[in-house]
Amino acid sequence: MKKFSNMDNNASAAYDLDLFFTDPLWGKVHLATAGGHVRDEIFNDPQHVETKMNLRKSTCTADYDYLVNPNLDRILRLEDREFDFKKFDKDMYLRDFIFYAKKGYFSFDKTYINNPLDFHYHIVAYPVLSANSLNDHQLEKDEIIHKAFAEPVEMDILK
Repeated sequence: MKKFSNMDNNASAAYDLDLFFTDPLWGKVHLATAGGHVRDEIFNDPQHVETKMNLRKSTCTADYDYLVNPNLDRILRLEDREFDFKKFDKDMYLRDFIFYAKKGYFSFDKTYINNPLDFHYHIVAYPVLSANSLNDHQLEKDEIIHKAFAEPVEMDILK
């Protein structure tokens, strides 16, 4: 009898999903999976689609300021990507990540898109938080953001 791997249980690798989580360190997190595998519970959870739809429908005009990862170009070149950088429309690529950062999400993209079972993601855009919204973890968060600027981070929550 053939034993199926977890990847055989869902078709997450066929989609570029937008996933939304709340993390004790990061706060609100958005992940664009770019065909990366995610656990069944996450793949089948309608909360992600509902969150995306609610954010798109939102008429809230009090968006956060945002920043884009200053090392993004270098990180995007870490793998032989499937697109030609000469034809790459960076503004189009950034559009959704900036949208979610303006809504208060730390917005990540999958780094190694040709490997569905690799769980490394890089920060693309993130909200600039006011001093009133900072928590006790801010120093740790600043260190992690600095590391996330330089290299992809592994998202164990998806495994």
